[in-house]
Amino acid sequence: MIALYLPPARSQVSSAARLPASGNGLAVATARQWEAIGGWSGETPQIVALPAPETSLARTTIAQAAKAFLAEQAETTAAATQKKYRLLLKRLVEFSNERGYVMVDQWDPMDVRRFRSTWPVSAPTAARRMSMLKPFFEYCVSNEWITRNPARMVKNAKGRNTSDGRNEQKLPFSDNELKRMYAACEKYGRTDAYKWPGDDLADFISLSIYTGLRISDVAQFHIDRMQPTGEILIRTTKAGTHVNTWVPEWLQDRIRARVKIHGPYIFGERKTRDLDVIGDVWRRKLNKLWEMCGPWKDKPTPHRFRHTFARILLQKPGVTVRDVAELLGNTEDQIRKSYSAWVPERQARLLKVLKEAFNEKPKPRLITMLAKHK
Repeated sequence: MIALYLPPARSQVSSAARLPASGNGLAVATARQWEAIGGWSGETPQIVALPAPETSLARTTIAQAAKAFLAEQAETTAAATQKKYRLLLKRLVEFSNERGYVMVDQWDPMDVRRFRSTWPVSAPTAARRMSMLKPFFEYCVSNEWITRNPARMVKNAKGRNTSDGRNEQKLPFSDNELKRMYAACEKYGRTDAYKWPGDDLADFISLSIYTGLRISDVAQFHIDRMQPTGEILIRTTKAGTHVNTWVPEWLQDRIRARVKIHGPYIFGERKTRDLDVIGDVWRRKLNKLWEMCGPWKDKPTPHRFRHTFARILLQKPGVTVRDVAELLGNTEDQIRKSYSAWVPERQARLLKVLKEAFNEKPKPRLITMLAKHK
């Protein structure tokens, strides 16, 4: 008996399985069987279904892939970044359940586009989310759960200020707005409605502005981070070197005074280590303070303290974009895009361009303008 290869039904093979031969592989195999028996007459080959070829891909569920990816991110990324990935992948799992998807290899580029269309966010924010979705699928490719990255084939929408998803000018607080906040802090602790002392909020704002730390880092600030000279370790850069900032003596004194009252965690040690919970507590306090300040031209947020840190530095003569990039842990290109309005060398260069361009151009002959007689 001669056995010919008959491909199994689609239901018997995973979506990742592939035939070992080309499209006409079955015909070629048949011809070879006829040749093996000596021609096109005589014994007729009996067609027998052979087992499906083994695939090198191990199928895994979307939930398992998301869990494994988040576990790896927990070892290498900051807590704030981990939170963003958790929220994004939670939405991805929910979207998959709605469409009846179980396995990660069921996703294709069109699914990614449909998923993106469910985000009620601006184009720049959608672009940032896409930049986080692509590494997830790339992780699946590297583990051989899928053969290609479906998100890599989806381009971001082009439009004003959306070319790379990060071309937005940041909004720091002005000096006048900071004064309004400090003035409100003096009244904050004097009412029954707000039991949290106003000086705690004033210290929280000051430490945020002078270090550029994020809200969760300020809320969990430990005295070990401040050296006797006033230097404060803020982060380790991508190059692996420590980056320090510095706070003035009056703020150093405030920090040391807080240690005597609250212990090494200057804003109090909490039982929970959930950064979301800790951050939300301080957001509520700050929101109450901002309500006391009156109307705002632009919505105040805790992250604007970090932008204020960058603004103050960039307005100082001699401070370079590179200096600020290192302190914020960003690239120089990101700093120029986000804070170009505050980069002094950019303003000086543009002013020079304007003067040189228009200085020698034709101008009208000036005449004396006479006042109108009544």
